[in-house]
Amino acid sequence: MERVPVGVLQSIRMDYSQSVLLYRDKPEYGLLLKLVLIIPVILVGSSIHLWSTGDTFVSLTLLIEAFIIGLIFWFLLPREYQVYENHLRIVLGGPFSVKIGFQKIEKVRITSRLALTVNFATAITRSYVEIVIKKGMSIAITPADHESFVGKADQALSQWAKTSGGLESGRKTARDAKDC
Repeated sequence: MERVPVGVLQSIRMDYSQSVLLYRDKPEYGLLLKLVLIIPVILVGSSIHLWSTGDTFVSLTLLIEAFIIGLIFWFLLPREYQVYENHLRIVLGGPFSVKIGFQKIEKVRITSRLALTVNFATAITRSYVEIVIKKGMSIAITPADHESFVGKADQALSQWAKTSGGLESGRKTARDAKDC
């Protein structure tokens, strides 16, 4: 089966599901995010108060808004960051996750520089973990233990490069030689 190029955050055959989990870390939730997560609770409380005063239309509107905002938070906020033997995975709410194959990753590092990134960071901090993508925008995450995550990711990335990375570049060279 011929491999078709796909985007950074997707895979056609989903080969990743057969990989071995090497490391996992929970996100570091900052105070500001915790305060923002109170918004749906405040909307539900306001909805109950308005219902008791007889303003049912506004009460139902606030309840629907609280439900929608709660779903957005549940779907989009990271639950866990995982290192597998051939990819990194950002686990989101429900069945959603972002999988980044090692063939797309240039390096994983702790940085404090300001950059335009795809942001899965859950805290406002001076330093965060940046997953530098070969072609495309980098991804920012904030695991609870930055050093351990980067160490395990670098270790898995270098092991993958020794085993799989050399094979792919060898195949490409052989294919290019046939075309000439």
